[in-house]
Amino acid sequence: MARPASLGGPEFIIAVMFAARGKGVAAIGTLIASKVNQWSLLVGSLPVAHFLGGGPSSLALDSRQVEEFTLTATQTLLGVAIILALRFHWWSAIGLAALFGVQFLITDTTGRYVLSAIHLALTIGFLVAHRHSILPTLVAPFHEQPAVDQDEPKTVMDTHA
Repeated sequence: MARPASLGGPEFIIAVMFAARGKGVAAIGTLIASKVNQWSLLVGSLPVAHFLGGGPSSLALDSRQVEEFTLTATQTLLGVAIILALRFHWWSAIGLAALFGVQFLITDTTGRYVLSAIHLALTIGFLVAHRHSILPTLVAPFHEQPAVDQDEPKTVMDTHA
């Protein structure tokens, strides 16, 4: 399910600006919000818009669209599995960027499904590696924690307290 690059550009640029200013939490939050928006609003509204525009109640996808949807879904699952422990390491970022770039070099159907299978295999590996973080991560949004701005550097006073 490819969407125009212009739709993904603004969030990416803002995330890069946050990261360049040392605000990693804000950068990751921007990218996660963008992905949630893509899956809930963009993908979820397509069949509704199709129906309201006079189309049938289901939106038929051709083989290329199924391929793109599968690739996007497996990339999303991999991204979630990687950040499940609420840590995002530089090697994970490089790996994700490399896999993302490879998809543009692979244009045949079989190759794209193989890439999706690689995403799934890596997802399973990260889920196993982060298995102890799954439950704490899922319940964390429902537990109240003191507000701490992790983006602000600690002062000498903070380190001696």
